Amino acid sequence: MSLQLSCDRPATPPPSYSEAMGWDPPGSSRLTPQDFTGRTSILTICSKCLDEIETTTVTRRGNAAYVASFIVMLTTCGLGCWLLPCIINGFNEVHHTCPSCKASLGIVRL
Repeated sequence: MSLQLSCDRPATPPPSYSEAMGWDPPGSSRLTPQDFTGRTSILTICSKCLDEIETTTVTRRGNAAYVASFIVMLTTCGLGCWLLPCIINGFNEVHHTCPSCKASLGIVRL
């Protein structure tokens, strides 16, 4: 006795998730700093809560500003020049977050 199993496959595969939903699934494409225009917020889909949102931006001093301030303070023997890296915009970072779930979506270094 011989058993023969057959598996019928449909002629066309089902649509992918992104085709069915009209967008990419979360985690498939992470936002890169090139997606962000800098200080302004952008329209995107949050990878955590899947809402269509406009990002909230917060400008903060980056770690490089503190390191540069420490180096300048050591080399100038504590003169007031160590404050310069904290004033220069090149050491700032813009943090983009989701206003709904507060997830961090990206950081842009200016």
